[in-house]
Amino acid sequence: MTREGTCRICGKFGKLTFEHVPPQSAFNTNPVFFQKSVHLHDKKSPLYGKRIRSNQGAGGYYLCKSCNNLTGSYYGESYKKFAYIGMMALTNRIWASKIITFEYAIQPLNILKQVLSMFMSIDTSDQLLNLKGLSVFILDKNSNELPDSLRVFIYHTATKQVRNGWGMARTEKGTHFLGEITFPPFGVVYALNSEPTRKDFYEITDFKNYQFNQTVQTRLKIPFLTPKTYIPGLYL
Repeated sequence: MTREGTCRICGKFGKLTFEHVPPQSAFNTNPVFFQKSVHLHDKKSPLYGKRIRSNQGAGGYYLCKSCNNLTGSYYGESYKKFAYIGMMALTNRIWASKIITFEYAIQPLNILKQVLSMFMSIDTSDQLLNLKGLSVFILDKNSNELPDSLRVFIYHTATKQVRNGWGMARTEKGTHFLGEITFPPFGVVYALNSEPTRKDFYEITDFKNYQFNQTVQTRLKIPFLTPKTYIPGLYL
């Protein structure tokens, strides 16, 4: 069956291809279960309390073939290597540790752009598609011009609950406009025109200051968190 719609990165209408979120090579090969709003909120619906199985792994028909191929070829391998090192760090962590410190050889700009392409893919609100400069930042591999209103963070997680979405959270700090993707070994979060819900996230916004394919050796101190509910930004 042909899927048509608006590509969530370039904004063009046409045939859509299946985009794995995160990339298929980053442990996203097995079937997953997920829930949409109707499964969680509409008690009158026959779908309430149920879930959907995706045999292709986490993802959906979000991107045109051009954007799918471009982001995959530019950034997918870098994110895969990051995820593999992150899984090693997660597997070898001290169980009671709240911060996992590990040595990484990474390509920071590539990783940031892959994360943001994932966020754009799942964003049905079009707020990221309409955010001036973000599509260009992703599609131009050499661009370092990330919109100032957008910050990106990361944490370690071992949760089996897939949390792929965007929304609003309220804490004692105020209102937060967030997007979040959880898929071991990482959870990634963006905050748009607001502060994150936690101070202990590891921020990767500054990854924008590196060059495409530039590799650095660095020690990252990334917190370990477990999502509390399906709502982005809240944890146990």
